[in-house]
Amino acid sequence: MAKTRLSAAAFVERGYGQVEPNHLSAQRTGQIYAQLPAAANIDVLENGQYVKYDYQNGVVDFTGPGEWMLVYNEIKLYRDHLEDNDFAMKKGDYLARVYSPVDGENPVEAHARFYGAEGNDGKPQEPVAIMDPLEPSSTDDPFIIDQFAKPKYMPEGTRMVPRVFKTNIGDIYTTNTIKASSLAVGQDLVVGGDGYLTKASGTASGMVWRVVKVYTLPDRQKAVKIMRIA
Repeated sequence: MAKTRLSAAAFVERGYGQVEPNHLSAQRTGQIYAQLPAAANIDVLENGQYVKYDYQNGVVDFTGPGEWMLVYNEIKLYRDHLEDNDFAMKKGDYLARVYSPVDGENPVEAHARFYGAEGNDGKPQEPVAIMDPLEPSSTDDPFIIDQFAKPKYMPEGTRMVPRVFKTNIGDIYTTNTIKASSLAVGQDLVVGGDGYLTKASGTASGMVWRVVKVYTLPDRQKAVKIMRIA
């Protein structure tokens, strides 16, 4: 059990930030994403942090296009004395490196049949090797199927794949993952460049969350209930 704050968020009292879902529409709409690895320069992702789902570059980061997505990973603890606040997704705990056993973008011929076809002049063209992933292996073992020989690897330096939620106006959840030492009802919050919610200065624009209740988490740490208003 953490006795000190491990989070970069000042509102957290012990351990890492937490999320308690009250009304997250993604749990009904299915707008939950967990296909892209966290960028190589991200070492820790706390529940309640925000990231960009940068599909063009194949990573989760803080700089990609699109709106901020809520990090809400399944909490996995493997010691009886640990609590929810001990959990964060930490790069050192993960060893993933293969994105898919099949690299459909860069296939490598492992086994193929040859197919001939007629050209525009009606004459047969040279046979072309076409990958047939269901062609039995040369071992004559019917249970061994040749596939693309080269798997698709995750981008260099990436190791962990977070689960992120798209949020919508009206969503409500309780959290302490906020970069502020104190909060009051009515305070508006926006996402900072490091993915942490922080107090809005002046008129907030873009994604805006409002503190609707000063509350606590199940472990009795202070928290706030927030609602997305823009």
